[in-house]
Amino acid sequence: AALRRTDVVLEVGPGTGNLTVKLLEKVKKVIACEIDPRLVGELQKRVQGTCLANKLEIKVGDVLKTDLPFFDACVANLPYQISSPFVFKLLLHRPFFRCAILMFQREFALRLVAKPGTKLYCRLSINTQLLARVDHLMKVGKNNFKPPPKVESSVVRIEPKNPPPPINFKEWDGLVRIAFVRKNKTLSAAFK
Repeated sequence: AALRRTDVVLEVGPGTGNLTVKLLEKVKKVIACEIDPRLVGELQKRVQGTCLANKLEIKVGDVLKTDLPFFDACVANLPYQISSPFVFKLLLHRPFFRCAILMFQREFALRLVAKPGTKLYCRLSINTQLLARVDHLMKVGKNNFKPPPKVESSVVRIEPKNPPPPINFKEWDGLVRIAFVRKNKTLSAAFK
């Protein structure tokens, strides 16, 4: 994430705070968004009474239903079920942020970076790559987690394009949705 001492970092799904503590040591402030009140309590206990406590702001609730605050970078091990809506919430967020380093389920990460003509290229690939530069950074095996999940993971870097392309994103997405609704049909058949 190439974090700087002056950065405000958004972390989504901090859990018990393993990553949060590492971030707090490097930056000015961490805004942690957590939906589970029990985990919020664990995180508060972990930093309570330390010099890191005043650098942590916790927002309790569903990150998809709240307005995102100002931040320079987003670093998160996301709950995988919110991957797609969160990516687009991030990419349409203003003011622009510098970058996001996010861990996703491997298949989702590979679709984000897929190239035209490949099997994984889809609406997600087109829209993400229209609004941002996306790089696959590394694979994370399931044995790195306790308990190990059933899926493999990958870490991705997303840098929003600033300025964004001069298009109406809702109209564009509607067009792409039509084009990809039935992948085996020709475009002329899809538009009929």
